[in-house]
Amino acid sequence: MIPGEESVVFFTRTADAEVSELERLLALLGVPSLRIDADVLGPIQVEPTTPATIRIGGRAVRPTASWTRRFWASAMPPARTPVDVLRRDSWLALAAQLAGSAPAALPGPRMGLLEQLTDAAASGVGVPATVVGTGLAEAADLLPGDRLIVKVLDAHFVESAPGTLHGFLPCVLPRAEVAGLATTSRTPLVVQGYVPHTAEYRVYAMCGELITFEVRKPAPDAIWRDPDAVAVRAVDAPADVAAAVAGLAERWSLGYGAFDVLATEDGAVFLEVNADGDWRWYEAKAGVRTVSRALALMLRDLHIACGGAVMRSGFDLLTVMAG
Repeated sequence: MIPGEESVVFFTRTADAEVSELERLLALLGVPSLRIDADVLGPIQVEPTTPATIRIGGRAVRPTASWTRRFWASAMPPARTPVDVLRRDSWLALAAQLAGSAPAALPGPRMGLLEQLTDAAASGVGVPATVVGTGLAEAADLLPGDRLIVKVLDAHFVESAPGTLHGFLPCVLPRAEVAGLATTSRTPLVVQGYVPHTAEYRVYAMCGELITFEVRKPAPDAIWRDPDAVAVRAVDAPADVAAAVAGLAERWSLGYGAFDVLATEDGAVFLEVNADGDWRWYEAKAGVRTVSRALALMLRDLHIACGGAVMRSGFDLLTVMAG
């Protein structure tokens, strides 16, 4: 590449199939991209220009749009010595500062679940009755309904060693069962009132564009435990669901977010938004590729808007979108 050539830059890990697909589509669109994976870190040189100049693997690029998805400490080799900790923390700091130096940085601000629910309610969007604490029985006493949902406050999976995932998945339990659980724990957990609903939606918000899937599953954890029991279809979001997602995405300055929303008789109820939410599983279930294509085009447009050039390609847009 020409030294300092503008490029889309991904900060992720090798197992991120979503980014692999975006790299492929961007190449077809003639948009250069650079990928930095947390689990295969090598030599790098950075010049603090605006945006920064990154020299890596014989290439020199200046980020136009950056996207940080799975550049996690847990993807790196375990830190066993003070030097290991320093190396890990230095890479995390470098990635965060490089991503932030790009003219367009995705996904945008990352809000925790409590922040999301509090601010969504403040904006007038419906949310489940929620208590977070170390005592499940005490939390249950503060919530209405005969059924409750118990889930973790942060990610549903933890990575105890690189490539080793352990799931702590949401579950729906009768009130009596939650009340009978151990009263104290050292782990704060989320307890929510079950929300009766007519439909559940996964809505992808991408710089103002929305793509929606209706999701039907027998239990909240069925996507992981029994994926064959889950039905997904591409739909147009109901007006109140679309308005809630679009309003929150704009309010929170999200360039990308995977929203989970329920449709109820009283209107849309927001559950959460995942800034790292995958989409290819939903696409495969629904038999479409709409999110991948929309994201590739979004990144191309951001790249151009930030001064990046589109290289000549042997594919026209129609071929890219059909391939």
